[in-house]
Amino acid sequence: MGGHASGDVASRIVKETLLETAASPLEVAVQKAHEAVATAAANTPAYNNMGSTVVAVRVADRRGQVVWVGDSRAYLWRDRGLRLLSRDHSFLEMLRAQGSLTDQEMRGHPNKNLVTQTLGISKPLPSVTNVPLRTGDWLLLCSDGLNDELDDKEIAKLLKTSSAPEAAAEALISAALSKGGKEYDGPNGVSFLGKFRYKSVLWIPVVSGVFAAIGFAALWWWYKAGR
Repeated sequence: MGGHASGDVASRIVKETLLETAASPLEVAVQKAHEAVATAAANTPAYNNMGSTVVAVRVADRRGQVVWVGDSRAYLWRDRGLRLLSRDHSFLEMLRAQGSLTDQEMRGHPNKNLVTQTLGISKPLPSVTNVPLRTGDWLLLCSDGLNDELDDKEIAKLLKTSSAPEAAAEALISAALSKGGKEYDGPNGVSFLGKFRYKSVLWIPVVSGVFAAIGFAALWWWYKAGR
């Protein structure tokens, strides 16, 4: 969680745990990641109350299973249309579901970053959705570093002009940064953007909020028959 104590540590633990438990059912792997963050926080006073959001996808038999905790999101881009697959675990999403807020009101709300579930804190209940996949589909996983700066219409507009996932990711990052997004520099001041490579890490299943609009680019997955 960007801006919170040791959010970078929590997100790293989530990533490493998911990779270590890749053979487990995705929901189980996410729960294990939660337990790992909570254990680290309990054992190290400096990590007290650290947490991370997560969105993960497992693709098998032309179906995508999406699991998430917090306000990191999954989108499906199909036939030049954008569809949100996840629903934020957030205070504002609760209000929206009750009809108390419009989408426009949510964007400018002072509590827009208040999440109701977090890995490492309390007892999160991961949400799950399944989506049949077609040739040419794109799945976009991102943290709120993207959708806080760009609404869904703006994201879709940029995707329409991108011929490949790499170009789309770069365009979305640039647009988010130009609208006020912050690029996360690691603890040594090294930008993560230069360290990620799309094709070499296409299968990594996690994005955490600490990476803001930058981390999601490495986790872009392009679905084509035979890949």
